Parts: sequence; structure tokens; C-alpha cells
Amino acid sequence: MNAITQLDDAVFIHDQQVKTNSLKVAEIFKKRHDNVLQKIESILAIKSSALNFQEAKSNALNFEVVEFNQRNFTLVEYLDEQGKPRPMYEMTKDGFIFLVMGFTGEEAALTKIAYINTFNQMAAMLHNVQGNLQHIHVGAAVQLKSGGPLYTVSRIHYDQNGFMQDAEVMWHDKAKLCRETIPVACLSLEQKNLIQNKTLGDFWQSINHYGIDKLNHSRDSRILALNITQLYQSIEGLPAKTLLQANLMQSRSPYPIYMQHNHAVSSIITGKTVKCWIFDARQQHVLEHTEYPLG
Repeated sequence: MNAITQLDDAVFIHDQQVKTNSLKVAEIFKKRHDNVLQKIESILAIKSSALNFQEAKSNALNFEVVEFNQRNFTLVEYLDEQGKPRPMYEMTKDGFIFLVMGFTGEEAALTKIAYINTFNQMAAMLHNVQGNLQHIHVGAAVQLKSGGPLYTVSRIHYDQNGFMQDAEVMWHDKAKLCRETIPVACLSLEQKNLIQNKTLGDFWQSINHYGIDKLNHSRDSRILALNITQLYQSIEGLPAKTLLQANLMQSRSPYPIYMQHNHAVSSIITGKTVKCWIFDARQQHVLEHTEYPLG
């Protein structure tokens, strides 16, 4: 179904909220945008007095209706094909559900399900980022927020919507390997991990800003090959070489993934053989377009 396959950019994060907009709703549900705008405006015009409640109760409900509308619908503008400003509403998941209640038929039902699933996935992404949970990964050293010994994360459990829930951790008690599952909300990264994330984030942003094409010696599109000596000659403010090298060995998603170092590469830049640090370039599209988390 085409409508469902077009949902990737229909739901977005804005002002720390997961939203969609009336233009996307109209496009995906195959409706005229002016009709969707009229439907939203009719929702915004609802007054509880029309439901014949007693006056005091009606006033309280009117306040709730206004508060709901302000929280879930925002009037904005977009530029049409002629470059003229036009009205459009941004809406939260609750606003979206209220809007599409009356959209009927099998195709509309399937589209609602896909839309809501996309809202849930984006909400999980926002939750994990806001909670700084994206840095908790398999292999990370963590400890309870209340303090205590260090554990190593061996597995992460997500719920059906993609929210990080629990982490399976392991540690050694004398000769015995112990395992336990702990809610991620109770865990924090060891301070060394936080410093490492900051160092890696700064480093890959510096590479991005300088220009990856000026530094990548690899002739293979799958490989990112960097010469450490050239990096220190080209980029100011890098940390001590021993610290940087130790951290680069731990580089993993969302950064380019470390593979090996001191590997001889026939350079596409110089035409000579150069000793390089090698990274998996499948993360390169992230490198070119994303500001990395800095810890």
C-alpha cells in the first residue's frame, strides 16, 4: 500500500515533541488539504456547552477542551509551489488520533495503524535520546545510579515500540560469572565511557567539518582510511595521540566502526602507500549529515 510506505517523513520531532502535520495527513489519506483544515477547525471550535452540561461543569470542560487543543494543534505556515505562504496545522499523536477518528474504510484503518506505529517508534527514539540512553550499548561499562560495582552490558531489551526497557548485565564474583537484568533507568555509564563518547563525538565532528574527502585515503567505498599523522597536521585541537588512539579503538555506531590500525593503504589522495586506521564506511552517510552526540 503506497500510503504506508510514505510515512518515513510524515512523523517528525519538533520542539522535543513527536508530530505530524495536516499537509502530510491529507497526502497520505488521499484527501484535499482544505478539507482536512476544515475538519481541524471544527475540532477547535467544539464547545462543551453544545453537549448540554450544567454551567459549572461546562465551563470546566471548556477549559479542558481549549487546553487539549492548544497542546495538540499548532497553526503554522508553509510555502506552496508558487512560494506563497499557506496555513497548515502541526499536531501531536493525540491530535492526530482525534482528527482521523472519522476516517473510515479498510485502507484508512491500515493507514491509521501504520501512522500510529510510526508515532510510537519516533517517541521511543526521542525517549532514548532525551534519557541519554543511546550511549548504553552492549559491551558498555555501567553501574547503578546509586553507586556500586561496575557491570558489563551483555544484552539490551526493548519493548514493542522500541523503548529501552532493561539491560542484562554481567560481572565476576570470584570465579563465578553472574548475570542480572536491571531497568536501564537505574543505570548510568561509567565516567570513562562518558569521556570516551565526548572524545569520539568531538573527533568525528572535526573530521566532518574539515572534509572527509580530504582525509580518506581509501579507494574502496566501503572503507574509511585515516592517517593519524595527517590528522594532527590538518586539524587543530585534537586530544593527545595516545588518548585519541585508545578511544578510536572503541569507535562504534553511531560513529564509523573501528576495524584495524597501522594497515598499509594505496592512497587515492597521494598515490603512495600510507599507514592508516581503518573504519567501516557504512556509517559514512551519518558522518556527512549528522551532528554526533557529544556525551
